[in-house]
Amino acid sequence: MTRFFLAALAACAASAVSAQSCPQIRFAPGAYSGEISGHVTQDDVDCYTFGTGNGQTARLQIFGSDNTCFAVIGVVDCQEDFSFITRAGTYQVNVSALFRTLGENYTLRLTIR
Repeated sequence: MTRFFLAALAACAASAVSAQSCPQIRFAPGAYSGEISGHVTQDDVDCYTFGTGNGQTARLQIFGSDNTCFAVIGVVDCQEDFSFITRAGTYQVNVSALFRTLGENYTLRLTIR
């Protein structure tokens, strides 16, 4: 019975995360980079998405806090500055606090060339 309850709880948590709205990082017309600012606490994860073409170079950087990092789902975990060659598609970026905190402000910059 306990295993069933834990499995059901995990399934509910997974659906809540997948149902979470992840705004798209947008660039101004003609720009190749964009920034988005946010605030996370120890229990928060802010998510964003961005689309790319095949063979582009994407660079993400996080500023404003020494206690935050980002993860690109399926690519890399907990970084402050990371570049990679993209495939055509949409990527999800999660921003979170590294250590216990009441809250951290941050700015996430995305550059695609």
